[in-house]
Amino acid sequence: MSKGHRAGGKMASSHTTVIPAAGKIIDFLSRQTEVKKISVGFIKHGIKSGRHSLKITKIKSGLFLKIRGTASIQELWVYTDKIEAMKKALEKNFN
Repeated sequence: MSKGHRAGGKMASSHTTVIPAAGKIIDFLSRQTEVKKISVGFIKHGIKSGRHSLKITKIKSGLFLKIRGTASIQELWVYTDKIEAMKKALEKNFN
């Protein structure tokens, strides 16, 4: 897989470009048996440099993630039946 892109497996949609901070999280999520699908969202470039962070919001069918890289933000939707378990796994590994 080329750097900055993810496709196949649990990845949904034709948009495959990811920021480096999101790539690490997507790779982690792709290995989790509880995750059914990952949908990559918009990237907002050109923000002030800052610390990496992860904001996790529960949604009806899984989790909505807002991932902040050094100078960009990306959104991800993670579809799972084990919402609380996946939230805890992400918090443990990425916060």
